[in-house]
Amino acid sequence: MTAVDPVDPVDLPLRGTLRRLYPLWREQGRLVVVGLSCALVYTGLSLLIPVLVQRTIDDAIDGDHPQMLVPYLAGIVLAGAAAFGFNFVRRFSTARIGIAAEARLRGLLYDAYLRYPRAFYDRHATGEVISRATNDIYPVRYFIGWGVIQALQSAMMLVGAAVVLTAVNARLALYAAIAMPPIAILTYLFAHRVFPISRRVQERKGHLTEATDEAVVGIEMVQAFGREDDVRDRFGSRAEAVRSETMRQANVEARFLPGLVFLPTLGIAAVLWVGGREAIDGQLTIGEFTLFITLLLQLVWPLEALGWIINLGQRATAAAGRSFAWLEGIEPLPEPTRPVPLPDGPLGVSFERVSFRYGSGGDVLTDLSFAVAPGEIVAVCGATGSGKTSLLNLLPRFYDPTAGVVQIEAVDTRDVGLAELRSAVAIVTQRPVLFSVTLRENLLAARPEADWEEVLRACEAAGVSLFAEQLPHGYDTLIGERGVNLSGGQRQRVALARALVADARILVLDDPMSAVDTETERHLVANLRSAVAGRTVLLASQRLSTVLVADRAVVLADGRIVEEGHPSELITRPGPFATLFGDEAVAA
Repeated sequence: MTAVDPVDPVDLPLRGTLRRLYPLWREQGRLVVVGLSCALVYTGLSLLIPVLVQRTIDDAIDGDHPQMLVPYLAGIVLAGAAAFGFNFVRRFSTARIGIAAEARLRGLLYDAYLRYPRAFYDRHATGEVISRATNDIYPVRYFIGWGVIQALQSAMMLVGAAVVLTAVNARLALYAAIAMPPIAILTYLFAHRVFPISRRVQERKGHLTEATDEAVVGIEMVQAFGREDDVRDRFGSRAEAVRSETMRQANVEARFLPGLVFLPTLGIAAVLWVGGREAIDGQLTIGEFTLFITLLLQLVWPLEALGWIINLGQRATAAAGRSFAWLEGIEPLPEPTRPVPLPDGPLGVSFERVSFRYGSGGDVLTDLSFAVAPGEIVAVCGATGSGKTSLLNLLPRFYDPTAGVVQIEAVDTRDVGLAELRSAVAIVTQRPVLFSVTLRENLLAARPEADWEEVLRACEAAGVSLFAEQLPHGYDTLIGERGVNLSGGQRQRVALARALVADARILVLDDPMSAVDTETERHLVANLRSAVAGRTVLLASQRLSTVLVADRAVVLADGRIVEEGHPSELITRPGPFATLFGDEAVAA
């Protein structure tokens, strides 16, 4: 039995997708009632007009009541005007149903994205994630909005026309239905063929969005290393895959949809042949004959629309199946049913026999144990790939350990509510993320209510004040997407200041000064200890001057602790720490 991937579930089947789409449609209950009511009335008026035409011909034109011509014509005009009004309201309401359902599904996906574990983003490319909340949702909008009501209206029209025609002449109505069996067969075959292709089209579109996103996000590297041709070829292959699958879909549509337009003409031909002879023989009035032809012509669009609706429905269910697979198949990090509150005051941290691996790979941390006292600064050191970042990411529960336990003041982090845990732990990552808003808003992102004087003190400690006033609008300068208007070192300083403003009791600093110059680093190191006074700090760095701020250093190698002690002592004796930083100490 194949194991289910917890962060990459298979798409939902058709039935499961429809079962989950129904609540989105039902949420718009009032609009649905309005749309269905207008569709019912519109169908009745559409059936009434041919009946009035039949009565006009038989009674006023070819009958004994010519005085009824004007009333019948007035009735036809009024019925047509009313049909126009009800059709307008029906289309307006169905458009709103589709837009609301689209917004609701997109909102569900976005909310889920905010709660998904980091393992999800490790597996899926940004472009694919974006595609499911954009490209995949458009067909759902049109199907739930226009498609469902139009399908029901077409069904009403077919049933209503059958009743009217049977009431007028049951035998001729049977001839008129001669095209229905082949239409049903053709519809089934079309739906069966187009559904799997629709799924592949949506999948290929996601891959194309992924390639586009990677090229735009990495444009600096693309241009710097002259990889334009490679990126163009990769985009071209993805675009060709979309084109190929779309052409396959168009080929199926071209083979089946024209049949749904042609087959109704068989019923019209049968009525013209049989009904025409009966009209010639006097067995059928001219008005009744006209009624048959008019109604059959009116049925051409509902039958043609049936093909378009099935096509749209296949695209929508294929797209929605992908989205609902993520919504229902991917679990966010579990929240405790009864959260344990963290105690007041400084917080200590402990790692007890912690092991961790990414997905199905090997352990990157193995049976690792150490503790950090409240208010202590501990530097986590090690060569690249030793597990420093993986260790630090366990504390705010970006990941959960695969074995062992991470505790804050003897409370398992898995027993603390995520909101409380992450308000207690502020983090500065290796690649700080800034938002496309002003510098002021970025600094206040973690704690919008912070006093501005407190923010300025954090900026002084983090070195933001050294460049902030030189920006075009100072702290109100728009810094651009991902902080593009700032240098790498400036982005790191803003991220550090933001973490200080957060006023969290635990700080996780993952190489926070890797991109700053030596002079700026001296400024930061000189201010860092006083800025984090009273807070528990886990610090990872490749710079000895930064590590020396710590009260204690823990050295990792291959996911295990191989050395521990005060940095100034470790640097003086042979060992892993001295191997890491010895050259830097000599140079200093």
